[in-house]
Amino acid sequence: MTAIGEQQWTTLKRRIELPGGRQFAYVDRGEGPALLLLHGYSDSSRSFSLIAPFLAGYRLIIPDLAGHGGSRAGPGLTVADLAGDIDCLAARLGLRDIAIVGHSMGAMIAIALAARRPDLIGALGLLSGSLQPSLGEGNPTARAIRALKDPLRPDHPFFDTWHACSRPVDAAFLAQLRREAAEIPIRVWHAILDDLAAIDLNSDARQLRVPVLAISGSEDPLFDAGHRQQLAAMLASIRSITLEGHGHNPHWESPGLVAEHVLSFLSAAFGPPGSTETLSAAHHQR
Repeated sequence: MTAIGEQQWTTLKRRIELPGGRQFAYVDRGEGPALLLLHGYSDSSRSFSLIAPFLAGYRLIIPDLAGHGGSRAGPGLTVADLAGDIDCLAARLGLRDIAIVGHSMGAMIAIALAARRPDLIGALGLLSGSLQPSLGEGNPTARAIRALKDPLRPDHPFFDTWHACSRPVDAAFLAQLRREAAEIPIRVWHAILDDLAAIDLNSDARQLRVPVLAISGSEDPLFDAGHRQQLAAMLASIRSITLEGHGHNPHWESPGLVAEHVLSFLSAAFGPPGSTETLSAAHHQR
């Protein structure tokens, strides 16, 4: 898979209707076993545009979550609601025995979906994951989000901190993320934050029996070592990797390195893409 230009990313999106006629956008690219990539809070499928070229051998299905990018917001914006959307998308695409890699809120959605549909998920990758993000009133990041007002501009100083990285990241990529995040209505920001302030995924985590890979950055300012330790304690089958000198967005900061860990994990769990042991992939409809 060749590198994908930031301007080109939007043109790759396909659109379907979820129940109720809601428009839902996603990228479906590559050939092989199905690998779903779920972005974080305020991002879009673009979050994986830097790492996608390194994940050759897999069919990458990368949705814009409800209220983000090209996907319309649904009646509910909790992690459980967003997991339900991904369940619907998988059904519409005829997917089974899939692997999921989620970043931040996307990791929470992946955990919730794997607990809800153990028949669907064969492996789980968590980038900067947390079982209890605790983004309540006492959290400075939460307070900054609560203070945001419409219209939100891409040059708002909030994004300097929100998208801060511990290592150099492509400037054009970050500029597009800021633009897309600024287009999200404040009511959507706040509705999601309400859930992230209260959610507790410990019960979901205890139900998981699939292989789990957790990749975190040692300098993550949002989810520190306590979050990593909680994941390790609660998940029955987990391989934990902490990348030194990386922040909350390791797949932006070192996409090749993160992809290497993901591919190694999937190969150990299922065999290399194309082998008889690998997770099955539905027929790729063009």
